[in-house]
Amino acid sequence: MDSRKPIQQQYFTRDREGVFRTNEGFDTVAKSDGLDSAFIKTTLNPFCVYKAPKELMGRNEENVALYPVSLVVFHADNGDMVLSRSCYVGADFTGQRSASFTHQFVVPKERKEAFLREPERILQIDSFQSAYDIREGKVLPELDDIGYNKAVRSRSIDRTELLLSRLGIDQIRYQQLVYAVMASVANKKKNYIVLDTDVTDSAELAKDLLDLIYRSIPYSTRRHLGFMTFSSEPEGKQGLHIVFVEKGGIRQPDRNVEREHLFDFSNQRFINTELPAQEHFLLDTIWKQRHTLDQLDPLFEFIEEALQGTHNQAAVKVQTYYDLHTLYEIEQGNEALYEANRDTALQGIISYVNAETVGSKVRLNQLFVSLLRRDLMNGDFLPSSDYVKYLLQYFAFADEGVKSLLNSCFIILISRAANRSEEGMSEAAQIFDQLLGRDSLFDSVMSGLYTQQAGTAERYVAYRMAKAVTVNALMEEIRSWIQHGESIVQQRFFANEVLKKVKKLLQTDSVHKRLEAANVLYRYFDELPERSGKQQYEDFCGQLKLEIRLDLLDTLQPGNLEFEDIVQLGFMLEKVDQELNSHLDKRQKQTVHLLSTIYKVLLMSKREDSELVKAIDRLDTLDLERIQEYLKKLLFTRVGPEHFSKIAYAFYRPSLGHASGYEAEFDYYGLLEYISSTTHGSHTIYDFLVWSAEDTRFLNMRQVMDANYKAAVSKYFDNHDPRAFRDKEVKQKLLATPNESFVTFFKAVKLRQSGKLVRFAVKNRRKLVRSGLVIAALVILLVVFRNPISMMIAYLGPAPVIVVEALPAEATASTVTLQASANNADPEIKLYVNEQLIGSGKISTTVDLQDGVNVFEFKAVNRGGKSSEVIKKQVSYAMPAPIVTIEATPDTTRNSSIQLKVGAADIHDPSPTIFINGQAVGQTSVSKSVELKTGENIIEIKAANKQGKMSEPILKKIKYEK
Repeated sequence: MDSRKPIQQQYFTRDREGVFRTNEGFDTVAKSDGLDSAFIKTTLNPFCVYKAPKELMGRNEENVALYPVSLVVFHADNGDMVLSRSCYVGADFTGQRSASFTHQFVVPKERKEAFLREPERILQIDSFQSAYDIREGKVLPELDDIGYNKAVRSRSIDRTELLLSRLGIDQIRYQQLVYAVMASVANKKKNYIVLDTDVTDSAELAKDLLDLIYRSIPYSTRRHLGFMTFSSEPEGKQGLHIVFVEKGGIRQPDRNVEREHLFDFSNQRFINTELPAQEHFLLDTIWKQRHTLDQLDPLFEFIEEALQGTHNQAAVKVQTYYDLHTLYEIEQGNEALYEANRDTALQGIISYVNAETVGSKVRLNQLFVSLLRRDLMNGDFLPSSDYVKYLLQYFAFADEGVKSLLNSCFIILISRAANRSEEGMSEAAQIFDQLLGRDSLFDSVMSGLYTQQAGTAERYVAYRMAKAVTVNALMEEIRSWIQHGESIVQQRFFANEVLKKVKKLLQTDSVHKRLEAANVLYRYFDELPERSGKQQYEDFCGQLKLEIRLDLLDTLQPGNLEFEDIVQLGFMLEKVDQELNSHLDKRQKQTVHLLSTIYKVLLMSKREDSELVKAIDRLDTLDLERIQEYLKKLLFTRVGPEHFSKIAYAFYRPSLGHASGYEAEFDYYGLLEYISSTTHGSHTIYDFLVWSAEDTRFLNMRQVMDANYKAAVSKYFDNHDPRAFRDKEVKQKLLATPNESFVTFFKAVKLRQSGKLVRFAVKNRRKLVRSGLVIAALVILLVVFRNPISMMIAYLGPAPVIVVEALPAEATASTVTLQASANNADPEIKLYVNEQLIGSGKISTTVDLQDGVNVFEFKAVNRGGKSSEVIKKQVSYAMPAPIVTIEATPDTTRNSSIQLKVGAADIHDPSPTIFINGQAVGQTSVSKSVELKTGENIIEIKAANKQGKMSEPILKKIKYEK
C-alpha cells in the first residue's frame, strides 16, 4: 500500500450481533479501522437500505439472482465519496426471513478524482461482496484500490445505439436527461427515471445509461452527483440526484414527485423535462460524440481549468458550461462563432479570470491574446462599448506583456475609429471616455497616440474642449486632463485648444457675464499650479492669464461698466504686472490706468486715502473728469454710508492745491446736491452730514468744520431743505453729531429755519425769563394739587383698552411690525410688549423673529397703574438654513487625501460656520484637506448660521483605491 490515504469499507446486514449492537438486528457487522463510528452511524448507515421490487415480492420470487442490486454513489459532507451496493438476501442467519446486504467503500476526497475521470471505476466494480460470516471477525482491511472491470471502457457505436433504442431514448430525450442531471446539482432537484424494462434487468441497464450520462457531464458536476440504480419507490435522501425507480413504483398523482424531474419511459410521462428556449450547442456536441465520449475529455479539461478558483455554486451551473463550451469552440478555431459572439466571448473570459487565477488559466489567457491579435489584424473591425469595457477589465490584472499589447490595441482602435469618417472622432471618443477611469493607461495611450498620430490626439482634445460649453465645464475638463493625461497637458497644442475655448466663452453680448467668466477663469489659472502641486504648469497658466486680460481689453469700454463689473475686474486691476503692460498699446494702457484708479476708489480702505490722493493728483484734467463722471454713474444707485468716502472723490478738485491750508479741496455743494438728488425722499443726506463730521476732508487743521464746507451746507439748507429742522427725527440726528462745531452750526441753521415767534423769543430771552419764572410758580402750584387727583381718578376708573393690529400666523420675512393703540390713542397710557415699555398712546415697532414660534404679549397701563387685559399673539417663522455649495469631487481617487472646497451663504449671517464630519473648519468659504481610509469614505458637510440654524447635511461618497 502506498502513502496515499487508504480506502475504507464496511459490511451492513442483519445478523445475531454487530459492531454497535450485541443483539440481533441490522447493523454494521464489519468495518475498516479507519472508519469513524459517528461517521458510520450518521452518514453511511442511512444509505444501507434495500427496497426489494414489489413485482418480485408480490409473486414470492425465491430466486435471489432475479433481484436487481442497487448501486448507490454519493458524496459525504466531508468530501469523501461513498460507493455502496445493496443486494437482496433470501434468508438471514436464522434462515427464517429475508434481509439485505450492503457493502460500502469510502474513497477519501483526495483520491476520488481518479474515479470521477474514469466512470468504470465506479460503475463496473467487481469486488463488491454479497455475504459475510461474522465469525471471520469485525475488522476489514483498508484498501489501496478497488477492483473493477477495465474491459468495458470502450463503447462501440452499435452498443450505444442498441442501449438507447432499447430504452426508447432519442436525441431530444437524451439531451433533456443530460441537461436535467447537470441542472439538478445546482437546483437540488431529483431526477426520477423509470425504465421500460424487466425489473430483473433494470439495475444493469441503469448502470449502462449512467455510464453514458456520466461521461457526458463535466468533472465539476461529477464531484457532486449522487445516484441510485434501483429503488422500488421514489427515494428522497439528500445527496442523490438520480434515482432509478421500479416500473409502476411512482403513484399518480404524487405532488412530491411532480416538483422534481420525472422521466417515466414506461408510461411516457415526462415532467419538468423541457429544455429552456435557447441554443443548446453543448448538448448538440454531446449527442454527436455519444459513441466516442472520450473525445469530450479535452472540452472538460478546458472547463476544468477555466473553473479553477470559481465558487462551487457558479461552477455547477449549466449556463456556465454553455459559456465555456462556446469559448472552447472558439479556441478550437470556430471563427464564425466568435464573429457572432465577440463581446460575449470576451465577457466570458473575464468572468473566469482574475488577478489570482490569471497565471494558472493559461488557455484562457492565450485565447484572450489570440482573439485580440485577430481583431487588430482586421482593419474593418471597430469595437463596441462593451468590447472596450472587457479589455479594460482584463487590463486590471493582466501581466506586463499583455498590458503592453492592450496599450497598443487601444492606440490602433482609436486611430481606426477616428479616421473612419468625418464623424469618426465621436466613435473614438467613446473609447477614450472609457479609459478615463484608468489614469496611467489613459495617459500612456494618449502619449503613444500623440507620438504616432499627433493629429488624432489633437482632434480628440479639440473634440473634448468643444463639449465644454460653460466656464465650470471647462475647468472640470482641464482638471480631468491634469488627473488623467498629464503628459498631454504639457503639450503646446493643448494650451492652444484651451485658449480657443476661453476666448469663445468670453464672446458674449452680456458685459457682466463676460467679466464674470474672465474673473473665474483667471483666478482658476492663477491658483492651478499651487492647487495641483505641479509648478510645471506655471508657464501654461501664465500664458492663459495674459490672453484672458488682453482679450478683455480689446473690447472693454469703461463707460459701459457697472459697479459689479468693476469689482469683477479686480483680478486685472489690483496689480498691473510688467508682462501685461508690455503687451498693451497706448489705448489699452489708458483704459487700464483709468479702470485701475476707479477700482482703487471703489475698493480702497481708509489707510489708503493718502496714496489714492497722490494718484489722483497725477491725473491730467481730462482723465480726472472722465474718472469722476464714471464714479458718479457707478455710485448713482449705491449712495449710502458704506460709499460716502468713495463719493467724495467724485468731487475732488486737486487743481486748487493746498493754498488755503486745507488737505484737499472738494466741490462740497456739488457733492451735497448729488447725494440729495440720488436719495430724494430719504434721510441719507443727513446721514452724510453726520458722517462728514469725523472725516478730515470736511474739517480744518483744528478739527473744526471747514469754512467752505460750512458755506456749502448752509447754501444746501437754504436752497433745497429750508424746513429740515422742523422734522423731529432729523433735528435729533443732526444735533447729536459727534463734533461740537457741527452742532453749533446746526443749531444756527435750526434757529434760522424756526418761525418768527421762536426768533422773537431768542432775541428777548431775558425779559421772557423773568416773566416765565412767575408763570412757572403758578403752574407748579396747579400741578402739585392736580396730579394726585388725576391719578386717583385714573386708578378708580375703568382699565385701559388696548387694540392690537392683526399679525400673520406664519411669517415669510425675518422681521414683523407690531402695531397697537390705547383708548383714542391716549398719550398718557403706556403700551408694553413682553413687559418692555415700547411707547405711549400708539406704537409701531419692527422686531426680529426667532426660528420657531414667537410669542408677543401686549398690555396697556394708565397713569394710575391700572393694566388692561393682556393680549397674546403668536407668529411662526421658519428660518431658512444656510445654503452649502461644494466644488465637484471625484467618486474614486488614488490619493490618500482629498481637498474639499466648500462655501456657505445665509441671508441672516454673512459668515455662516462650515462643518466637515462634525468639526467646525471655518466660515463662509473654506478649502479643507480630508484624510481618506482605504475603501469607501463618507464625508458629511453642513453649515450653521449665528442663530444656530443648521443646513441639511450633504454626504459625499469617495472611494480610495491604493
